[in-house]
Amino acid sequence: MPDFPDTTSPRVLRSIFEQLGLSPRRQWGQNFLIDANVARKIVAALDEIPGRNVIEVGPGAGALTAVLSQKGYRILALEIDRGLADFLQQNLMGQEAVQIRQADALKIKWQDLLSADFNGSRPKLISNLPYVISGPFLFSLLKEKFPFSASILMLQKEVALRLVASPGDHDYGALSVLCRYYTRGRVLFDVSPHVFWPKPKVGSSVILLLPRRPILAPEAEPLFWTLVQGVFQQRRKTMLKSLARLLPVSREALGGFLSTTGIEPGARPEELNVEQFAKLTAIIYNKQQ
Repeated sequence: MPDFPDTTSPRVLRSIFEQLGLSPRRQWGQNFLIDANVARKIVAALDEIPGRNVIEVGPGAGALTAVLSQKGYRILALEIDRGLADFLQQNLMGQEAVQIRQADALKIKWQDLLSADFNGSRPKLISNLPYVISGPFLFSLLKEKFPFSASILMLQKEVALRLVASPGDHDYGALSVLCRYYTRGRVLFDVSPHVFWPKPKVGSSVILLLPRRPILAPEAEPLFWTLVQGVFQQRRKTMLKSLARLLPVSREALGGFLSTTGIEPGARPEELNVEQFAKLTAIIYNKQQ
């Protein structure tokens, strides 16, 4: 795509923003990637996963979009900023495999979008994810059972560590458990704040997420979410005390559920792995039927 401007060049990017009367918007967490090598490295990680369909969330000025297009991907890019969406539309005109859509990713119903735009198939997902939406965005993907064949996300390093944290880790919490339930994840590499404009105050990490077969029956998953989020909201309390606050069940019965699962009543939420949470959910769900 020779005519697309090199928006990984700080000089070019600032010039484009001046011409369009745009500026980075803090409320949207806009930090633009200005390192072509990092952009190529991120897309190269996506290349390892089979499939040519990809959704890009927050393409910004097109640093990743340009590389994806050069590699022949069929791209649906979702950009909330109307000015940037128009810029991408104009500069990618004639690229039949690239579709730019002005949209708020936090309001997307992913299953509906995949049904309408990809005939229900599972594309790959890629994003230089704005820090301000990372938590809600990730929860929205998991709520819809992570309907992608793979995802490469650049996140605030702290959030990336939460996604792949193990029981007992400082970063381990509800998001860790839910992410491990629906996906298998690993951090691929870290990214310096110096490769962004404006420069963020924290470092970033690029993470790979692959779908995992759910453990529970679909009808039990709402209870799983309730239990996981509920006990981590009271993470200093024991599992027995937390469950007693969440469920209209006697402590004696709850103690029995925990014992059957092999969980000590005095255990803390951060000590339990995803399989233990799932087994506990299944036991409680079956007893409630």
